[in-house]
Amino acid sequence: MQNLIENKSKIFSRNAIICIGIIGMLGFIIRIYYTPQDIPLTLDAFRYFYYGIDASILGNMPVKYDFPNTGWSLFLSLVFQIGEFKSSLDYMMIQRICSEIFSVLTIIPLYFLARRFFNGSLAIVGISFFIFSPYIIENSIVGLTDPLFIFLITSFLALFFSNKKRSVIYSFLLLGGSSLIRYESLILIIPALLLFINKYKSDSNFKESCFLVLALFFVVIIPFALWKIQMGIPDGMLSHLMSGAYVVINDISVVCETCRISIFDPIRGMINLPKYLGVSLLPICFIFVPYSLISILRKENKNFRYLILIGIFMLLPAFYGYSRGFEETRYVFVVLPILCIASLFLIQRIILNVKKQNVVILGLVILVIVSSIIYLDYRQPDYEYEKEAIQVAQFVHDLPGKINDYGHESYYVEVIKLENVKFPILSSDVELKSAVLLKGESINEILINAKEEKLSYLGITEKDKILSKIFYEENNYPFLKKIFDSDEFSFNFKIKIFEIDYSKIDI
Repeated sequence: MQNLIENKSKIFSRNAIICIGIIGMLGFIIRIYYTPQDIPLTLDAFRYFYYGIDASILGNMPVKYDFPNTGWSLFLSLVFQIGEFKSSLDYMMIQRICSEIFSVLTIIPLYFLARRFFNGSLAIVGISFFIFSPYIIENSIVGLTDPLFIFLITSFLALFFSNKKRSVIYSFLLLGGSSLIRYESLILIIPALLLFINKYKSDSNFKESCFLVLALFFVVIIPFALWKIQMGIPDGMLSHLMSGAYVVINDISVVCETCRISIFDPIRGMINLPKYLGVSLLPICFIFVPYSLISILRKENKNFRYLILIGIFMLLPAFYGYSRGFEETRYVFVVLPILCIASLFLIQRIILNVKKQNVVILGLVILVIVSSIIYLDYRQPDYEYEKEAIQVAQFVHDLPGKINDYGHESYYVEVIKLENVKFPILSSDVELKSAVLLKGESINEILINAKEEKLSYLGITEKDKILSKIFYEENNYPFLKKIFDSDEFSFNFKIKIFEIDYSKIDI
C-alpha cells in the first residue's frame, strides 16, 4: 500500500528535504508574525525567564525557586550568556524565539517517526498537521517549556521505533533528558522498558542491553538531582512524582473549602481529558484521527499499537492535572505528534482512491495552512487591550501599598518594574511587586481578608463576579476613594482602583 502511494506522489517523497525545509520555514515565519513585540512574559514563562537570568549571572542553580522543571531555564541561562542586552524585553524575546525554534525543529524527528508507519508523502502531511497547529503555534510564542519537551519526546520516539538497536538504546538518553525539562516524563520509562524487553528478549546480550538503557536513562537524571539536593532544594523529579502520588491516594475525597470541589476528582479528569484532546486537534486534524481506532482494533500495525501505549502513559500527567481542576489545553500537547500520525490512516485510504495524489497532498497541506491562519486570527489576543493592562499595571506598581489580584491583567504588575531596569540583573536586586489573591464569597468577606492581608487598594473590574457591584455602585461605598478610572482614558480594559479607608468600614 505504501509503495503504491509512493509511486503516485514522487514529487514529495523524492524531495523530502526540500519539502521539510519549506514547511519549517513557513512555520517559523508564521510564529514570528504572531509573536507579540512589546508584551512581557508573565506567570510560569516569567518564572522560567528569571531563573535563567539568575543562573546565567550566578553560574549555578538559584536556590530561592521552588518549581521542579528547571531544565528549560538552565538551557536559557546558556543562551542568555551568548550576548548582553539592555532590556528585559530583549531577553524575553530571545526566550520566545528559542521556544519557536524547538517547535519548528520538532518536525524533523516527527518526519522520521511518521516514516516508520507511512511513506514520505504522507509523513509530509503529518508534519504539516503539527507545525501549523494553531495551538502549537500559540504555545510556542509564550516561552514555556513545552516546545523543547515535545521536541525531546518526539526525538525519543523516532529513535525508539527505529529498526537499529543502537538507535533504540540511545533513545533512553533523550528520555532522561526530557525528564529534566518536565519531570512527569519519568513515567515513560515503564512502557519504554517493557517494550524494549519484549523486542530484544531473545538477544544473546539481553541483560547487558537492559542495564545499558537504564544506565543511559539515569546518567542524565542523577547528576542534576544530586546537584539540587546538595544545594538544599528538592530534586525536582522523584520528589514531585511522590507528592503527586500522595495527592491521588490521600486527597481523592477531600473537598477544597474555597472551591467547594474535590481536590482530586478522577471523574472530572475523565471528562476533561477527551474534551481538551479534541480541542487541541482543531481545526482540521480532528476529522482524521478517529479512523485510526480501526487500525488498532484490526491489529494492522503492531508498532502503532505500541506507540499508542506510550501515548497513554504520556496522558497520565494530563489526566492528573485535569482531575485536580487545572484546565489547560497545553497538558495534552505532548501527544499531538502521535495524533498527527494517527490522522494519516484515513488520509492514506483516501489517497489510494484518487489518481492525482500529488494534487491531493498539496491541497491538503495548503488547506491546513490556510485554516490554521484563519483560526489563529480568530483566536488572536487583543494586544491593544493588553497594552492598556500594562499601563494600568504601571500605575498600580507606583502605588505605595498592596493591591488585590484583579484578574489576569494584574499579572503585569509583577513584571512592569523590569521595563526601567538595566539588564542583566539578579532578581534579588529588583523589588518586584505582585497582586494579592483575596478569598471570600461576599464583599464583606473579601474586605475582611483585605484587612488581614494589609491591602491599601482594591482593583475592581466590570467582570468581577463579586466586586462588580462596587464597580457599578461606587457611591454606596464611602470607605472607598476612587483614584483611577479606565473610562477617563477611554480604555477597553474596564477597571476602577480604590483606596481603602478601614476606619470607615464596619466589618
